[in-house]
Amino acid sequence: MNPNFSVKAVVSTIVLSLLFLACDEVIEYSPYQNIVKSKWKKQNISNYNKLLPKANEPFTPFRIGLIADSHTYYDEFEKQVEYINTRDDLDFIIHLGDITLSANSREFNWYSDVMNKIKIPVITLIGNHDCLGNGYDIYSEMFGESNFFFEYKDVKFVMFDDIIWEKKVSDPDFEWFDKALVNDSDYKYVLPFAHIPPWDQQFTVGNEFLYNQILLRHNLDLSIHGHGHSYSYSQPYDDVHYLSVPSPERNQLIILDVQPDTIKHEVIKY
Repeated sequence: MNPNFSVKAVVSTIVLSLLFLACDEVIEYSPYQNIVKSKWKKQNISNYNKLLPKANEPFTPFRIGLIADSHTYYDEFEKQVEYINTRDDLDFIIHLGDITLSANSREFNWYSDVMNKIKIPVITLIGNHDCLGNGYDIYSEMFGESNFFFEYKDVKFVMFDDIIWEKKVSDPDFEWFDKALVNDSDYKYVLPFAHIPPWDQQFTVGNEFLYNQILLRHNLDLSIHGHGHSYSYSQPYDDVHYLSVPSPERNQLIILDVQPDTIKHEVIKY
């Protein structure tokens, strides 16, 4: 008998035991399985609840931060979070989507680990990359509905899921969007947000036209988007202004300044 056999067997047993004990941290059966930590479930709901009762107060000027497309830019996203935490003039943050590259559960958890270092509440939209594989289901469990709206200080924020290709649909739910944009409580402003801007190649010419026409029908003059990874502010159709939010690699933060008679924005280089 090999005198080292028993020692090798013990060592092998210990190593295998350690691997199996750590497998939930190291190994995923499938990158697309739906694994959401209990503390990260329904984050949009829990974060909005943190804004209460301030959200129900009458209108007073406020400022929010806009970020987008943090996928693949984790170091830059950490830096962006650190900068946000140096400011004391923001009420909350809106992330315009694409929090993952491949929509696996590990990426969703990475995002949540970093995002929850922000000292103020964050509302997270869905992006096209977040809909790959089983991503839509993971997003739904982690954040809630992908089409939703909420009120903050007499302003209605409408979050529109306009993803097409990755969800394998022909059209976004424009019927929902049209109804959600109704100013049904005499809001001071109604603000639409969506990951993909209407001029993107995912939109047909008809859908591009329809998106803008819906905004015009509701007398809205601002629409806010991610997806492009760089800042732009343009007026490609009629009277509607389109604000595109950069990814963290640009080292920029967009501040939306909501005033009684106008909405301004500022591009901060940090």
